Amino acid sequence: MNCKNCNEVIEDDALFCDHCGAKVLKDRITFRFLLKELFISLGWDSYFILTIKMMFSKPDKVLREYVNGIRKRYLNPFTYIAISAALSLIIFNVFSKDFTKLQNTINNTEVAALKKLVDQDLTKLKDVTPEQLKALQKQQVAAKIRLDVQDKIMKLFLKYFNIFMFLLVPFYALISNWTYRKPYNYGEHIVMNSYLVGTSMYFTIILFFLAIIIHPAFYFSNIFIFTAYYLYTFSKLHEYNLKQSLLSLLRFILVAFIVTVVLIVIIGLIAILVGILYALKNPDIFKM
Repeated sequence: MNCKNCNEVIEDDALFCDHCGAKVLKDRITFRFLLKELFISLGWDSYFILTIKMMFSKPDKVLREYVNGIRKRYLNPFTYIAISAALSLIIFNVFSKDFTKLQNTINNTEVAALKKLVDQDLTKLKDVTPEQLKALQKQQVAAKIRLDVQDKIMKLFLKYFNIFMFLLVPFYALISNWTYRKPYNYGEHIVMNSYLVGTSMYFTIILFFLAIIIHPAFYFSNIFIFTAYYLYTFSKLHEYNLKQSLLSLLRFILVAFIVTVVLIVIIGLIAILVGILYALKNPDIFKM
């Protein structure tokens, strides 16, 4: 038998060519073959798969070893979060209708009321004074604007989901740095939170599909599951006992509250800016 790459003679049962080192392939390319090659290329010992396995089983070990200089066995934290963000982005956009539907379950009653008001034909109303009709028209326009803004925000979130996830890392790092002040600095907390946020997206993907198949509550349980995972990881990382873990939980709640308030203020300012820009682009609507 001859090698298909260098044409040198090799044994019939050889797995590799003795001359060029190429793998001896006898099977045809099938879908099963492609899947097999994919898993071989990723491999259970690859950086990517190993990092995911360790982040689910021993996350504190990954964080401790990477920060302390043992880095070759794990995927780079920023590559790790980039891959998980890209995967989440693809899934949420493919299932965008389900994603939007899940998000709307938070204020489902309010959204339904707004849609009902927008779809209402005010010209068919009877026993309504001109003043009442004008007030209803204003309410209808306001409802339309709210639905339009909500839809644009959701589309923006889906489009730039990966960027939003990267932007969250500094805030999470701020919370963990203030909650667990020593021995790690803010830069090291950025690295640790990149791993944690990246892993949280895999939690989110799993819970997202469970929410679609079973019940929306699965999706919204993500915040509690990730918080428990987050606190567990840092407690193990610092080797806290039960008392220290409870104290760190209280600090975490306080710091998270402060950071959340700051984040809400920033989002509020952005929302005001968006509202001003919307008003400038639609002056006729706001005159009403």
